[in-house]
Amino acid sequence: MKVFPASKTKARFLEILQWGIVSLIFLFLGRMVWEDWTRVREASFVFKGAPLLWGTVLFVFSYFIQIWAWYLITVKVGIAISFRETLESWFYSQLGKYLPGKIWIFLGRFYLYGSKGKSKEGISIALYFETVTLTVAAGLLFLAALFFFKEVRPFLSGQQMSWLIFLFVVAFVSLYPPVLQTILNWFLIRFKRDPISLSIRYSDILCILFVCVLSWLAAGIAFYLFINSIFPVSSKYILYLTGSLAFACFLGLIVLIAPSGLGVREGVLVYFLSSVIPGPVAVILSVLTRLWTTLIEMGLIGVVYLFSRLRNRSEQRKKDVQT
Repeated sequence: MKVFPASKTKARFLEILQWGIVSLIFLFLGRMVWEDWTRVREASFVFKGAPLLWGTVLFVFSYFIQIWAWYLITVKVGIAISFRETLESWFYSQLGKYLPGKIWIFLGRFYLYGSKGKSKEGISIALYFETVTLTVAAGLLFLAALFFFKEVRPFLSGQQMSWLIFLFVVAFVSLYPPVLQTILNWFLIRFKRDPISLSIRYSDILCILFVCVLSWLAAGIAFYLFINSIFPVSSKYILYLTGSLAFACFLGLIVLIAPSGLGVREGVLVYFLSSVIPGPVAVILSVLTRLWTTLIEMGLIGVVYLFSRLRNRSEQRKKDVQT
């Protein structure tokens, strides 16, 4: 009998656990559809080409807004590379989120920027700012959605809402450069590294936060258009759907066991969509949303890779001609 080392056995166990949890989530969602199939058959499904097209275009645009936010962060932190290289490195690093652990996104960015001679401390700070600003932006939209739509507050009591607001206030404070510098230097000193001095201003961070909010808004409106192209939903729920998508993506990001938040994001979306759409229909739409967003992301990565290869070949031909 073959004996696996303890590290390999642990890794295999974690992999089985991860996919087991993801499978259970989808089994639960599938059961919802099966047990209430009558509502699915009676649902007013449609197909509208124009909302689907515009939703796809807007969702693509939301990626470029997010990349612009990352570029602004790298400029302020002092690790900026050209925007073309930023675009390529950001999209390539996104492949890491399809692996369990989520750390591969950050490791990919570390490798790509490290190969350009950028400091590890600067890359770490930039990744921190990107994560927190995107999280706070998602939280702001989610809170705004709950505030404006009292009839679709599915689970939050007054006390829970207060705790949620408190957490996002803490997140705002953690973006304040003197506070962040104190926290980072505390860790650096304990790891016997030199302390750092942050030159980024709070106004710059708030500007980047605004760009992140715009990115989530674009993605949310695109999400509404996609949903509306399949199942009619009132436009008054655009903000609610935007906040729901942002919060679902955020939870999918922080749950390390699921590659790209698989299962987690769908479960959260179903939970929120069920407030405005029949539950079984929400399950189908959440799965279709996953397929739609994945196709868009893979398509963009493929296009970026193709243009990169064509550019490199063109540059190589010019060098060959010159020599």
